Amino acid sequence: MDKAPQIINGSSAELDQMAAILADSFSTDPVMNWVLPATDIYPGFFRLITRDIFLPKGLCHVETADRGAGLWLPPGEKFDLKPGPGLIGLMLKLILKSSLAPLRRIPQQAAVFDRHHPEAPHYHLLFVGARHANQGQGVGSALIKEGLRTVDKAGMPAYLESSNERNVPLYERHGFEVVSEDNMPGGGPPVWFMWREARQAPPTR
Repeated sequence: MDKAPQIINGSSAELDQMAAILADSFSTDPVMNWVLPATDIYPGFFRLITRDIFLPKGLCHVETADRGAGLWLPPGEKFDLKPGPGLIGLMLKLILKSSLAPLRRIPQQAAVFDRHHPEAPHYHLLFVGARHANQGQGVGSALIKEGLRTVDKAGMPAYLESSNERNVPLYERHGFEVVSEDNMPGGGPPVWFMWREARQAPPTR
């Protein structure tokens, strides 16, 4: 029997762990693969965004048995990666491995996501996933529940973009509903945009 997932808050001590987990989880993600086709840069990408965006101003969760991780941003915060040596280095590696296509697709993907992004304040679940070897063990569900505890305690709605159709039912089980659907340009993969209305946190005993 698989061990029940235990979720903790991620810190700088778990930075490399969270990056490795998410790189593995998203290595076959349709939209990630379309935007960033060189999957061997994923550990560096997730390390960079976790260090520079989510640890300073977001919510980071990791499963104690190294099976899954999740990254959220609270209301008012944006996924905004500042130019710097780390980002420039990643882009150079990406161009060398996959030509100039990502330079076109990155702004195209951002434009599609921005078009559907809600204006109302909300918590934003940007990345959540389990390692491929550990999917189907309840890890993703446990990570979502942990994030939603904070969301419901704040009495706020939540939002996410599902870049894989098979994950839509999982999010629906946690109260998210599909509010729109779109495709990446030029016959690219579809994305489901999902919203969860604010709920009252259950009383503590």
